[in-house]
Amino acid sequence: MNAGYVRLSRDDDKKNYVSIENQKLIISQYAAEHGAFIDCWYEDDGISGYVFDRPGFKQMMADLEKEIDTVYVKDFSRLGRHNARVLLLLDEFKEQGKHLIVIDDHFDSLDSSDDTVGIKTWFNERYVKDTSRKIRCAISARQKEGTLITKPPFGYCRDEKDKSIIKIVPEEADYVRLIFDLYISGYGYRKIASYLTARNIPTPSMAQRERELSRGRVTRKRVAPSWSDAMVKELLDNDFYIGTLRLKKRARTTVHGKDKRIPREEQYIFADHHPAIIDQTSFSLVQELKEKRNRTHYRGSRGQRPGSEISSPFGSCLFCKDCKSRLTPIRRKTPSGERKYYICTTYNTKGRRYCPKAHLIEENDLMEDVVGYIKMCRNALCGVIASCDLHDFETEKRTTTETRQKLKREIQNRKEQIKILLMQKVRDMALVSGAEHLIEETYDSIQRNLLAQLHSMEIQLKDLDRAAAETPDGKDRLKNAGEVIDAIIRGGVLDRRDIELLIERIDVDENGMPEISLKYGLSDHITYSPAIEMNRRENTVIAVVMVLTAEDSRGYTSAKYLSEHITALGVRKTKQSILPYIRLMKNEGILEDTDNPLKPYRILKSKEEIAALAGKYLPEPFGKFTAKQLSEQYFHCAYENRRYAADGL
Repeated sequence: MNAGYVRLSRDDDKKNYVSIENQKLIISQYAAEHGAFIDCWYEDDGISGYVFDRPGFKQMMADLEKEIDTVYVKDFSRLGRHNARVLLLLDEFKEQGKHLIVIDDHFDSLDSSDDTVGIKTWFNERYVKDTSRKIRCAISARQKEGTLITKPPFGYCRDEKDKSIIKIVPEEADYVRLIFDLYISGYGYRKIASYLTARNIPTPSMAQRERELSRGRVTRKRVAPSWSDAMVKELLDNDFYIGTLRLKKRARTTVHGKDKRIPREEQYIFADHHPAIIDQTSFSLVQELKEKRNRTHYRGSRGQRPGSEISSPFGSCLFCKDCKSRLTPIRRKTPSGERKYYICTTYNTKGRRYCPKAHLIEENDLMEDVVGYIKMCRNALCGVIASCDLHDFETEKRTTTETRQKLKREIQNRKEQIKILLMQKVRDMALVSGAEHLIEETYDSIQRNLLAQLHSMEIQLKDLDRAAAETPDGKDRLKNAGEVIDAIIRGGVLDRRDIELLIERIDVDENGMPEISLKYGLSDHITYSPAIEMNRRENTVIAVVMVLTAEDSRGYTSAKYLSEHITALGVRKTKQSILPYIRLMKNEGILEDTDNPLKPYRILKSKEEIAALAGKYLPEPFGKFTAKQLSEQYFHCAYENRRYAADGL
């Protein structure tokens, strides 16, 4: 049985005589001239001859052991372009007693007189390597110029008229923004993938196929029917979406070898290369969240039924102060209606044996605490931003790079010194007898010193690497933080994105009091103490009660009057709970008791005098503010309605 083998690679000129059809014609004519007929054909179209994992070739070699007697091939390059593999293949034909005819190279396996086979196969291999090198050089040159060779990622396409222009695909861009928003909102890779698939949002390959079909093109590429974790992760990792073109991320050193990652400092990076879909702040926030979640083994709402999750704007930064576990959101019914709390996960799932207190805090209270603290930090942030404006990040970057290089050299030098030291120690121990203990002690001391230096340098290098990663967009993030803070102050509430952007960590103590730590070093400028904040609020209540007393034009006041009016301002006070404030005002000489139960407390001081006394309890002079104005200025919530972990549910 006679077989013909034909092959064509992507790099071959398909219009010349090496095309599949022409190869078959040449083989058929040669066989006919020698009184033979080709019974079957084996074909590999678009596959390099440097690799031998070819479907047609593998099938031919499998059938060679059965019915095939003779194989015809146009030339050695069609059989393969790997010198050693082709020569081994010829030996295999001989061992099996099979006949191989290579037409253009005038080779017949039954005739062993040809001594030029090795030279021919070597030239074939040289050709493919030269071609590969030329292609790599051409690609590298285009990459250095900032030319995107591959297809743009999901959300982008090339302009039909000018292929060098990258355009945004509006509908796909909306999906990209949705993915980023979902991740910031607390969704993980898998949950995002399920969300997109359930809503029939097209995958990148589906979108690409639809785009090709709309242009009248047919693609053979496999299309993914659903979103996967890897797709979501790749999209969130890709800084192409902030307008950055990053080239030479991977490269291969051998022909048809595996791609290897190229260090970031060796990549070709072009900022503002094309329109951005995602802003720099959101992208940086996502990268920060990914690192944080990896570090804390974050798993989101895994294991819950879809739609059963309780939304948690504080989910990634809220911790128990005692056991350090996360606080989880819960809902409980109370006499005043359903309330949302955060409770220690350890306490909630394992009980008080593992964490003695619930560390319970209501979401509204926590939100008010955070908003109040952010207001306090506004001026501090302005100062930080101003200092950043005067800061030369590029200069710092250059200095950091030089320092890193110097540290790397020093680290390598210390490693060499340790190696030489050990070798010298061995030699001295062999040459000197009777002083082994002294030699050991001396060399160990030197070694400990070198290891300490090495350890210190490695720590410095890690710190510099961390700083280098944070520096480039630090200024923009600070400015954005200022804008966010202004928006928070205007709206009085934070969403998940705001919290992730501004808050480093919140630790809740056993009494449900939060200790808040902000990013950008703001907490270094403004020290927040929950106890101090509660004291400030209590002082505000005192001031408001005094002003309410001054506003009572009857010349006297009562516990009923004061409790009703301060409750109307958002602070719940009963007649009983208002009595301590009345006692305080009597001590201040504002009120005195009367014998008339209908007019229980006589007002002794003027409005101006009372205002002056009330001012002592406020952080700044309040002027001629009314009680209502004071309440709006200084109260952030009806804190008297606050429930603590100790109160139970």
